[in-house]
Order: sequence, then C-alpha cells, then structure tokens
Amino acid sequence: MTRMAQVPPGSQDLLAADVQRRRHVQGAWFALAEARGYQEVIPPTFEYEEVFTRAGTKLASELIRFVDRDGRLVALRADFTSAIARMASTRLRDAETPLRLSYAGKVYRQRPEGGGHARETFQAGAELLGSAGPEADVEVLRLAIEMLRALRIREFQINLGDIRFVRPLLAGLEPEEADGLRTAIDRRDRAALAQAARSYGAPAAVARALVELPELIGRGEVLIRARSLASGPDAEAAIERLRAIDGMLTDDERAHVVYDLGEIRGLGYYTGMQFEVFVAGAGRAVAYGGRYDDLLALYGMDRPAVGFALETDALADLLEVES
Repeated sequence: MTRMAQVPPGSQDLLAADVQRRRHVQGAWFALAEARGYQEVIPPTFEYEEVFTRAGTKLASELIRFVDRDGRLVALRADFTSAIARMASTRLRDAETPLRLSYAGKVYRQRPEGGGHARETFQAGAELLGSAGPEADVEVLRLAIEMLRALRIREFQINLGDIRFVRPLLAGLEPEEADGLRTAIDRRDRAALAQAARSYGAPAAVARALVELPELIGRGEVLIRARSLASGPDAEAAIERLRAIDGMLTDDERAHVVYDLGEIRGLGYYTGMQFEVFVAGAGRAVAYGGRYDDLLALYGMDRPAVGFALETDALADLLEVES
C-alpha cells in the first residue's frame, strides 16, 4: 500500500457517521455552555511554542513543533487552557471577571506510535477565570454533569480530590525520591509506601498518611477519615474545600462522586480541586479538570481559575455504542 492510501500514525479519517456523532456532542455542549453564560472563543491552531511550555508541564515533551518561514518556532495547539490563559492575559485583560469561556476543536500532541495513541483529538471544555470560591468549583463540576445528562449518559463516576492533600507528603524529598514515591502513590502500593516512609525517615504523621493513602477513596464519609490524616494546613484546607463542595452538591449529583485523596494526576499543574469522569464502555476518562490558580500569572494576569475538558472522541464513541 502506498503512502497516498494511508494517513500518518495517530491521525484518522472521519466519515459521515463519525462526523455526525462529534457534531452532536459539540452541539449539545455549546447549547449548554451558552445557556450557562459561557462565551465561545477560538484560539489559533498554532501558537508560539512558549505558550505551551511556560507552565513547565509534561505537555512540553508532546508538542508538535515546526519553524515558520520567518524562522520562528511555533507549535500546534496542544491544549486549550494554555492558549486561553494567553488570550485572557492579553486580549481579555481588561474584561470584567469572572470570565466564563467555552471552546471546542482539535488538539495535537506528539504521541508514541502504536498502542492506539491519537495525535489529533477533538476536545470541548470551559474555563471559569477570576473566581476563587468553592462555588466556582461546583459550577464547573455541575457543568460536566449536565453535559453527560444532555448526552443521555446516566451511569458515570466522578473521581474528585484535591492535590493539596498529597503535595505535603512529597515535601523535602530529593527528585529521585519524590519520583519513586509518586510511583508508589499512583500504584496504591501500601507496602511500597510503608517502605518509602521508613527509607526517607518520614515523620510519624506523614508515614501514617502515606500508608493509609490507598484507602482514602470513597463517598463523603472518607473526608472525615482523611481529616485526621491531614499533614499540615494545606492538607487541612484541601479537606475543608472538599467538604464545602460536598455540601453544595445535590443528592443526585453527590451519588456520582467518589472522593479520591490519593490522586496525583496533574501534581505540578493543579493547585486545588481536581477531578476525572469515567463512563462504562470508555477505556479512559471522558472528562477531567480542576483548579489551576497559578497558571494565569505565568502569562501576566494573576487570577484564580478552574476549568475542565471533555474528550469529544470518547463521548462520540459512546453514542455509537448506545445507538
């Protein structure tokens, strides 16, 4: 087969039925976002590389870069949040806050060949900029829930945590030690966590929290247990924030929430609440997000922020399964 008959690894042709499902997801999203006061923005398909590297996350290693004809290094849009942070800090700098912005489109990331890794995917999402309270966190969570309901997805689970609970457990470690501990936390390996606590000479309170961390997952009552294990004021603030969020949710919303205090995804990015949404039939999270209060300051506009992204392709595939 010639290259003319193929597409590059990680890309795909979308035929009529594929397009219809994605347009259905996007249409439902924009109808909901507009009704909730979120204005659509469309950042460029490519930006100066620095827009995506400034936050220092692993995203920098996944950029698809090229040099334009004038010798400037640019990159295809790897995520919307960085681009919107740049937009908010420049074009929308003097706009009244809080800013409610929505988007939909493709993101492009350099992924390993094979294993089903997509290099171009559709996303949709929202960013709420300039609001620091738990009400903003709940607004974003509720928006994700309402979107699933708009697609008639009834069975889903939201894994909700706060990165401030875990971060103090890694304080003071050498980079190699921290990497090993993060791996043990991610694998929920109690034996490895206990061994790490002994090896690093962790204080008794930290050692206890590390060993109990894999079990700190469940409904609202797990927050009471986690409160007794909090290692310092940041961890205590994390629990109080989650309890405040829990108190604002309706019974029906709360029924979909599982609190996970051992989640470390986005450790170097999120500053507070973070969540992932899982649906039966999807092999990965169909939505994820959280609070990133430090990001906008990197672009010159120091404002709190919270948002989330929907994996449009995964949601479209669920529509295919249900049809």
